[in-house]
Order: sequence, then C-alpha cells, then structure tokens
Amino acid sequence: MPTRPYYVDVPLRWSDMDALRHVNNVQFLRLLEEARVHGLREWFESTAADRHRPPMLIARAEIDYVRQLHYREEPIVIAMWVPAISGASFDLAYEVLSSREPDAELYAVAETTQVAFDMETQRPKRLSDADREVLERYAGESPHLKRRPKDHL
Repeated sequence: MPTRPYYVDVPLRWSDMDALRHVNNVQFLRLLEEARVHGLREWFESTAADRHRPPMLIARAEIDYVRQLHYREEPIVIAMWVPAISGASFDLAYEVLSSREPDAELYAVAETTQVAFDMETQRPKRLSDADREVLERYAGESPHLKRRPKDHL
C-alpha cells in the first residue's frame, strides 16, 4: 500500500450477510465497486479530465479473502490506490479494513483492472494525459495477492 492511500468509508447492509452470518464473498465486489465509484468521481471531479474521461469497464477482478467480515453498524474502510497505468487501462488495488488505524483488521486484498472504453465503437480508448496525471497522484505498489505468479507485473 502507498504511504497515502485514498480511503472510502462504506456502510454494510443487512442483506450483505449470508446464511453463515458473515458478509458474503460476492458482496465484497459490491463494496469495492462502491469505493471505486466514489473514489474515481472525487479524483476526477475538479479536473478537465472529468468532462472528457471515457466510460470505464472492469476487465478483471482478483480478490483474496483474509478473514470473515461479520455485519456491523459502523462502515468498513476501503483503502484504494493505483499500482499500474497502461495505454487504455489501469489497475486499482484495495484493502478492506476495519478502520483507518494502523492496527486495523484486514478482511480482504483485491485488485481490479479498468479499461477506458468507447461505447460507440466498442473498443478500448487510450487514457488521456489528464487522466494519467490524476491517476498518478494515487500511485503505489501492487498488492500482495496469494496466487499471483511471481513474474506478474
């Protein structure tokens, strides 16, 4: 994680819980989505890139579940940063945490790849220099995911 990740507080819903009385694995992706939507909107809202940023599609999602997350009234915290930027895509890394404190419990580590996409042509679209500038403010290392090949970059 970078020294200054972007944090998003995400409330849990009662319906996130499953028959085992913990937050269902599928719901973790929804929690990441909420953090991502909030984060990207805030990152780009005050820049010219906001008006020109193409729609983003998720091309990949990878998640390691570290411990059970039981329903609680207080929001969970998702730390988010950008470990990689390429021609038409970028990766977002996440940690799902109990709080913003240094000793917070870690529930999951994840990474998604977003692709800038032209909906008319149905093709990827290169990220603009303005997009890259915004994303580089949140740069950090790739998260440690258990099954990732050692030569992955």
